[in-house]
Amino acid sequence: MAELDAQDIEWIEKCLKNDQVAFERLYQKYSPWLYSVCLRYVSNKDDAQDILQDSFILIYNNLKQYSKEASFRGWMKKITVNCALGSFRKKNAAVYTNSKVDADEQIVIDLDFVNDMDVAELHYFIDKLAPGRKQVFNAYVIEGFTHKEIAQQLGIAEGTSKSQLFDAKRELKLAIDNKFALAKTKDL
Repeated sequence: MAELDAQDIEWIEKCLKNDQVAFERLYQKYSPWLYSVCLRYVSNKDDAQDILQDSFILIYNNLKQYSKEASFRGWMKKITVNCALGSFRKKNAAVYTNSKVDADEQIVIDLDFVNDMDVAELHYFIDKLAPGRKQVFNAYVIEGFTHKEIAQQLGIAEGTSKSQLFDAKRELKLAIDNKFALAKTKDL
């Protein structure tokens, strides 16, 4: 438990003995960070709060399964992202289409230009993505989930996850290109 301090270790051990005060302390420490993770997946603050609560219930109920060799933050984050994706799946089953990317569209969309963007600006553009694309983009690009994991969490085909990512990248690139084109015309 390299990234955990002695206090976290003590709280985890107490939580395993059903100490609610210790769990409340873990919640207070980690909930702001996990709430920000939730907000990457949903724009509505109430929905993000619901996902956060569901996540902490799962964290508490599964704490005995946490491997002390693994990153505690990473373990909690994975549970939270899975909750966010599961919540989205339940509410938005019709968002995804099983569209395939045509062979002509198998071009690589280079997103290296995002490295020069401000984080808040990038989050703005990601938040504007179509809902299904936003979920897949965040899970794949930001969290590092595989298409297989995303497909399982969202109840979609792996190919659908891939096409949603492709579409998200294309949509991001177009939105950002248009913004920069508008900025250039305003400077003239």
